[in-house]
Amino acid sequence: PDGTLRWRAAIASRRKGDVGGGIPAAFAGILMTDGYSGYQHLLERIAGIQQCCQHVIRRCRAVAGLGPGSLQSWAQDIIAVLRQAHAAVEDARARGDTALDPKILGDLRERYDKAVTHGIIHNRLRDWHDGNHPGYALGCWLRDYKEQVLLFTRNFAVDWTNNVSERGAKAAKRHQAVSGYWHTLATLARWCRIRSYLDSATAHGLTALD
Repeated sequence: PDGTLRWRAAIASRRKGDVGGGIPAAFAGILMTDGYSGYQHLLERIAGIQQCCQHVIRRCRAVAGLGPGSLQSWAQDIIAVLRQAHAAVEDARARGDTALDPKILGDLRERYDKAVTHGIIHNRLRDWHDGNHPGYALGCWLRDYKEQVLLFTRNFAVDWTNNVSERGAKAAKRHQAVSGYWHTLATLARWCRIRSYLDSATAHGLTALD
């Protein structure tokens, strides 16, 4: 969580099998993901999954902008719940607590459920040009992955976003945007290893030359 160890791995694709192979077999902790379902099979060998709330918020914002009017305001309610949950966790940590007050947690979960139910009911039969309405799809996803979205409220060792990882991948993403993909997977793997060492050293106060 503090970003002092950076480790990158090159994988051929985001297919289910490749994603699993990209995570060290010895890793048995909690994995933070961006909502991609291909990680779910890893629950057989890891402690759990936390869905990155920043990704959830982005999806909620996209749905909230669809309208009409305030019909999709439930998505904004989800954003408010997540932010308030994060603030409550930070306050509890500052006091030295290891868990949220049950009443506070219960209220947050109740509001989450109410907003999700609203989104599902009011978008279930709403027409969309490409399958289910995004509001319905998001509502169902939030319902099905509720415990993974709110894991950070029950386990204070887990952060609520994967911003550290996002920053770690920024250079590689920028390279792809400007120069295109690496010519071979081996070249990418070498870049990942070197960059992992350099960034981890920097996080411990060591320069690249050192």
